[in-house]
Amino acid sequence: MITMINSQKLYCYRITHINNLSLLLQNGIVSKKHPNASAGYVNIGNNEIIDVRSKTLVGINNYGMIGDYVPFYFTPKSIMLYNIITGYWSPVVPKRNRNEILVIRCLISDLANLPQWFFTDGQANDMATQHYNNLAVLDNIDWLSIQTSNFNKSNGDYDRLRRYQAEFLVHQQVPIGHIESLNVFDVQSELVVNNILAQNNINLAVNIKPQYFF
Repeated sequence: MITMINSQKLYCYRITHINNLSLLLQNGIVSKKHPNASAGYVNIGNNEIIDVRSKTLVGINNYGMIGDYVPFYFTPKSIMLYNIITGYWSPVVPKRNRNEILVIRCLISDLANLPQWFFTDGQANDMATQHYNNLAVLDNIDWLSIQTSNFNKSNGDYDRLRRYQAEFLVHQQVPIGHIESLNVFDVQSELVVNNILAQNNINLAVNIKPQYFF
């Protein structure tokens, strides 16, 4: 039986290294160019993609560059997470253990209350992708592929990979008050996260969600 992810279309997700949590609690989730972006941040993404985004305009007038935004996916089981856990793109994307990864979950409706945001129907920097700032057209996203964690090219659908990487992007910063929960792979990670929250005197829901990982 296929496990449906985000079946109610309520959430978007961002992955980070668990060691970034303390920084996140101090500054919120910030874009690479934000003044509070820290040199001590443990990067788990693909730097080549980050560089491209810093030079690519958002497809909405006066929205600036894609790199000015904090990106989320509509599934925790992103292709980037697959590459991180399997080592598929190592050493460009270093392989890491599941319990090193923190999945940040936010409500789409909460993020849409922030001053500037947009979402896409595929990987944001792909030429074929459309950019939107109206939640009424959220169904332009390929929810079936996303909810069933299907990003293969079966049946000759070579565009599915792009559509699977649909994003919700927030300008510059997401305050911690807009984080719905923190999600981890196992009890060991849960203990680490709860200790960091206690040290910072911050209360956030922490869930063990192995189904969020490959």
